[in-house]
Amino acid sequence: MGDFQDGIPATAMVDLLLFTLDDRSYALRLERVARVAPLVDITPLPAAPAIVLGVIDVAGDILPVLDIRQRFDLPPRRQRLEDALVMVRTDQRLVALLVDHVTGTIQLPAASLVPVERVVPGTRYFDSVTQLADGPVFIHDVDRFLSLAEAAALDDSLGRQRGDA
Repeated sequence: MGDFQDGIPATAMVDLLLFTLDDRSYALRLERVARVAPLVDITPLPAAPAIVLGVIDVAGDILPVLDIRQRFDLPPRRQRLEDALVMVRTDQRLVALLVDHVTGTIQLPAASLVPVERVVPGTRYFDSVTQLADGPVFIHDVDRFLSLAEAAALDDSLGRQRGDA
C-alpha cells in the first residue's frame, strides 16, 4: 500500500497549462487542453450569451470564444497580438478561451492542489488552487464555466449560425 493524501497516491502528478490575465497566473488541467493558438479574427455571434465573444473557424469546426475576463469581473481591454486562444474540452463541447498570455506547462504533485472550497468557499469557476513561487494559482473547472442557461443560449445561437433554426 502506498502513501495517500485525500485519496490521491502521494506520487500522482498533474500537468497544468499556465496562463495570465492582467498579470495574474491561472491554470487549466492539461488533459482538457486541445491546443493553443495565436489570436485570430473572432466573428460576432448574434444572440449569444454575453460571455461569448464570438466564434472562430478551426479546421472547419466553429468554436465559441469565451471571455473569461468578463467571467472573473476583470476590466475589459482591447485584444492584442500577443493574446492567445486556448481550446479546451468541456463535458459538452470544445470552446476557445481568450487569454492574455500562455506561460507554459508545469507538472506538480497532485497532493499540492488544494480544493478551492477549502480556501475560498463559494468560488464557482475553479476546482483547486496551488502555490507557486510567484503566488497562488487558481485552476479552472472548465465544466462549470458556462451556466446551463448560457449553454442553452449558445447552442441556440450556434444552431442559427449553421442555419439549423
